[in-house]
Amino acid sequence: MPRNNSPLRRPRAPTITLDTSAVNEQGDELHNTSSTPSSDNGDEVNNTLSVPTRKSRSQSWDSNNTTLAKSKTNDGTDKGSPTVQHSDAPKGYGLNPDDALAPNPGEEASFHVDNNPFAFTPGQVSKLINPKSLDAFVAVGGLVGLEKGLRTDRRAGLSLDESRLDGAVSFDEAVAAGKKLPSSSEPVPTDSLQQEAVQHGDSAGKGFDDRKRVFGLNLLPERKSLSLLQLAWIAMKDKVLILLSVAAVISLALGLYQTFGATHHGDDTAKLEWVEGVAIIVAITIVVVVGSINDWQKERQFRKLNQKKEDRVVKVIRSGKPANLSVHEILVGDVMLLEQGDIIPVDGVFIDGHNVSCDESSATGESDLIKKVPADVVMKALFEEEVNPKKLDPFIISGARVLDVTARP
Repeated sequence: MPRNNSPLRRPRAPTITLDTSAVNEQGDELHNTSSTPSSDNGDEVNNTLSVPTRKSRSQSWDSNNTTLAKSKTNDGTDKGSPTVQHSDAPKGYGLNPDDALAPNPGEEASFHVDNNPFAFTPGQVSKLINPKSLDAFVAVGGLVGLEKGLRTDRRAGLSLDESRLDGAVSFDEAVAAGKKLPSSSEPVPTDSLQQEAVQHGDSAGKGFDDRKRVFGLNLLPERKSLSLLQLAWIAMKDKVLILLSVAAVISLALGLYQTFGATHHGDDTAKLEWVEGVAIIVAITIVVVVGSINDWQKERQFRKLNQKKEDRVVKVIRSGKPANLSVHEILVGDVMLLEQGDIIPVDGVFIDGHNVSCDESSATGESDLIKKVPADVVMKALFEEEVNPKKLDPFIISGARVLDVTARP
């Protein structure tokens, strides 16, 4: 058998041909006789790559907003056009109202109030802000739902004649009131704000019995101050005083033993060895008492200074007129006027204003300015999907500083 000296050849790779006929906008087809390659054994190989056009790319659809129905209908026609899914609820929110307003563990008591004339409980209202939740905002019906559920008015604010409320507003009634898509925000006429203001103390903090009973006052729980004995115990923990106390006990024990325990023969002088230990104990007592009294007096002074610093006067609208009130007299449902440079004393929802920005670094740690969007605009945008929900912030945070223009939370 003769030996084959020809070198070994690598098998030929299949030919790949690009089909660019779809690029032609006129739809002309390019005929190429070599467009269908064949293998060595004569079989056709399907190695054609299709290049997508700009038109095909522009027709891609977001799976979150639309679905492409490729199945045939009952009449046999192929339905390849995108079908937009409409819903009465806002898009992009996985939580339902029950989950958005569900109580956190350990806070169930704030979600149940006996004889509540309002549609919401303190726990449900707190779910709006802690943390910021657009789901909870939608669940309560937006600004319209809050307005009805808290029995207030975005223009006139709370009524000065309110004391005890008759009847009650249910949760469903408040949410149903907020289901209507709000129209453009209607600002309060400036003429009504030029009327004579109610000064601080002119019956502005009286009444509102049911509102105070359900939601309480705008007061932080007062920190329990240390008693005089607790301050004395803290002073006794000083290391120097501990060493002196140990030395005083040893000195007193030895002095008492030398005075009363040891036998003295023929010595009639008075034995006062124990006096040294008693003197050390008296010195320690004086130091502890004087130090604890000084600390107690300083703590009282600091508490008074903090109360004066926190007791600021802010402007709210009561019965359609501006009223100057202490921050401790602000109630749930009040309409507050904020100006540039104000430090916000309460949490709330932004009613209306223009180009409002807040510095929330002291409250949340965010170094960037947060632009606020009116609540009605947010609700409308959530239903119509006009903007990214992440850019919608109608919440006013306590401790933030207003940097621009005038707003009403």
